Amino acid sequence: MKKFLIFSLILLLFSVAAPAQRGSGDRFRRHPMTNGFNNGQLSRPERFQLRKDQFRYKIAQRRARRDGNITPFERRRLHRMKRHERIELYRFRHNSRRRVI
Repeated sequence: MKKFLIFSLILLLFSVAAPAQRGSGDRFRRHPMTNGFNNGQLSRPERFQLRKDQFRYKIAQRRARRDGNITPFERRRLHRMKRHERIELYRFRHNSRRRVI
């Protein structure tokens, strides 16, 4: 009986520890830019351009949130910047150039 109880506890610990290594939403949190670069769809300059745009977006977002509320003009500007970033990512990933190792 003790062996069965100890075996079941060990099995329970392993079954609980396995999902804790990686969250269920991790695959959605990965940035598409990383996937495109690993697949060879983005070249280094394209990736650099996207990172620079992402950095500018984060700075603009920090400035907009600095005073505690985001005005409609700031929200519109942030939305436009994010939309531009998505369009550029799509354009870079769907051109015919390939990254050379």
